Amino acid sequence: MNKEEFMKYLPVDAYGIMSTVREDGMPEARCIEFQFEEDGKFYFATASNKEVYRQLVNHPQTAYTYMEPSGKFTVRITGVMKFVAAEDKEERRRIWDRLDEIVHKIHKTVDSPTLVLMYMDECTCKLAHGLGTPKSVEM
Repeated sequence: MNKEEFMKYLPVDAYGIMSTVREDGMPEARCIEFQFEEDGKFYFATASNKEVYRQLVNHPQTAYTYMEPSGKFTVRITGVMKFVAAEDKEERRRIWDRLDEIVHKIHKTVDSPTLVLMYMDECTCKLAHGLGTPKSVEM
């Protein structure tokens, strides 16, 4: 399976579960909205005052899982979270323009001091149909 086929299973603005590592070494999972994929990078947005941000700064290894609501398939992505620097105004604007309207409503502007733009890189992607064995995807 190639990237284009894989991306048909991961809708833009899909809500899935992001897993991180807490300060005590235990896993933590929460719902987060996938924004978009570009060049093998999976983009997300959060706020700097959230625990997920602090956890990703300390332990950037993360996993994201999206399950089709009726359970027909599951998408799994593991990788390293990287952050778009606040000083990189051009890149932030480019990403902002592609973000979901919910993010725009929360943060109001790309210059919001709490807006964190981030992407999973160095990813391994897998797709499983039902309870079947996951298949790796060439990204």
